[in-house]
Amino acid sequence: MKHYLRTLGLAAVASVALAANTTSAEGPAIKWELDDALKQVDRQADDFQSAMARVEVVRRDLGGTELSREKGTIFMDRKGKIRLDTDAPSPRTYLVEKSTLYIHHPDEKRVEIYSLSRHKDRIEPFMRLGFTDSGKDLKDDYLLTSLGERDVGDSRTLGLELTPESEKARAVMGKAQLWIDQSSWTPSQQVFTASSRGEEITLTFTHVARNLQLNPDLFSTKWPRGTDKQKIK
Repeated sequence: MKHYLRTLGLAAVASVALAANTTSAEGPAIKWELDDALKQVDRQADDFQSAMARVEVVRRDLGGTELSREKGTIFMDRKGKIRLDTDAPSPRTYLVEKSTLYIHHPDEKRVEIYSLSRHKDRIEPFMRLGFTDSGKDLKDDYLLTSLGERDVGDSRTLGLELTPESEKARAVMGKAQLWIDQSSWTPSQQVFTASSRGEEITLTFTHVARNLQLNPDLFSTKWPRGTDKQKIK
């Protein structure tokens, strides 16, 4: 599943030609041939080193009732490490390192430790969707549907809906929407229907910056002295 998560978004972008004939009164038509789209995605993936962005994460039940809303700053590197520092409504750090998720609650002086092989319903690994490795070799693993164009904040985006072909994968994530900024080819928004949680999770990105020289300590799993470490079974 981890392999799917790392490549899902870029497999979608590689198939952006499905939206080639979409037009909108709010912006010009974007006409991409499949081969051209693949080359553009490969160029983005080939030189990707890191990314930083502001992000808002909203969780809703499937009836549309909001369950939570967090705002923060996200960092990720070429190796797939992810750090999300939330600053509202309360400080918290989410850190994905290899097959482990850490959630640090500084005010409570504790960190929760999850094995992603056991806790496959965690959404955090999905956050790299659309930022990292090329996924053209896995594009056949998903049913892709064009969602056309729409504005996400100040970005004009192309949208795709992705449904995993694998029944096992669908048990975790029923479907995903990926909205890609037409000028930068970086995600503006991701929407996941988390089957195992009965939730819809929306991540909206702003101020996206690529290939910054991030401090390696951002991804350190060393926590302040006195932090209680809790392994979640």
